[in-house]
Amino acid sequence: MHDMFAFLIALVSILFFAKIFGEISLKLGQSTIVGELLAGIVIGPSVLGLVHEMESLSAISELGAIILLFEVGLSTDIREFLKAGVWATAVAVVGVVAPYCLGYFVFLHFGFTNIQAIFTGAVLTATSVGITARVFMDLNRLETQEAKIVLGAAVIDDVIGLAILAVVLKLVQGGTVTLGTVASISGTAILFLILSILAGILIAPSIFRIVSRMKQDHVIFIVGISFCFIISAFSTKVGLAPIVGAFVAGLVLSTIKQSEEIKRDIKPIYAFFVPIFFVLMGTKVDISTFNPFVAANREILVLITILFVVAFVGKTIAGVVVFKKGIDRFLIGVSMVPRGEVGLIFAGIGLKNNVFGIKDYSALVAVIMLTTFITPIILKYLLSRQKD
Repeated sequence: MHDMFAFLIALVSILFFAKIFGEISLKLGQSTIVGELLAGIVIGPSVLGLVHEMESLSAISELGAIILLFEVGLSTDIREFLKAGVWATAVAVVGVVAPYCLGYFVFLHFGFTNIQAIFTGAVLTATSVGITARVFMDLNRLETQEAKIVLGAAVIDDVIGLAILAVVLKLVQGGTVTLGTVASISGTAILFLILSILAGILIAPSIFRIVSRMKQDHVIFIVGISFCFIISAFSTKVGLAPIVGAFVAGLVLSTIKQSEEIKRDIKPIYAFFVPIFFVLMGTKVDISTFNPFVAANREILVLITILFVVAFVGKTIAGVVVFKKGIDRFLIGVSMVPRGEVGLIFAGIGLKNNVFGIKDYSALVAVIMLTTFITPIILKYLLSRQKD
């Protein structure tokens, strides 16, 4: 009974503060994401302590991320998305290699072990498509060439990141890493993506033709969201994040006649679940880490500052490889900066496997959160300068 009371109070706090801070953020000309992340800090353990880690809230948060990426996929023209494939691949490769190398050498310079440096590089390769996708969506810019390249790059980035993480975990756990292992992991992930899209495009129209004859309310939406959950579930079975499967499901369903009906029905669910995801990300920030008057924090603050610069520059230069006419390269590069939930997952795995101590882990979380906070602000400014 007490657990249910705490859960419901936490849920109300999340939704209430998300809307209050989201409104303030809009009044200041920023994306609601910034307000939702700030709301998380305020109600999290480091300030008011209204919301603490709960398994039930974490599950709802993950569901929010899945719904967000499903909506993004639904709003994407798959033909235009596939056309952006070459540039998306180039952006993804540079956006993985550059931050990995930079992060590795920074951690070595600060006296960390080789394994810690390797794992830090892996953490910095991550890109959170959720943050950037929400900004593009809020500003009605999902149809731009830049958005399509970024979304494609983020999916490819996840595949490459999966292979890197698997290799690093093998090293941490004392296993052997072979070229065959890397090829197997990467090949499985790529094959899953291709087969999911092809099978979905072939099968989905027939399924929804049958479903559209049913008389129950919202039945098309129920089948559509179920399709999303199935693809997301299977994506976890091949080691990919469930948000990748959700995006693929959205891409597939964007091709059917009933896509607009699914998009219309998902709006109330989106409005409930997605802010919870961003607020809970904010609760993971401990603002005491940023107190420069505590002597023990100073070295960590220097490390955080340098890692943040590395994290920002390492992803931003990825946009340089796009030579397509009329494309804003800096916008593409900045869009790849936020690490968000993907970076947090990587860092958490490092902590769980005793690669990092609490302080090292906190430094990485701070960098991840800084990239998450600053990207929507810069993107909002860059997109507002573009002519409609």
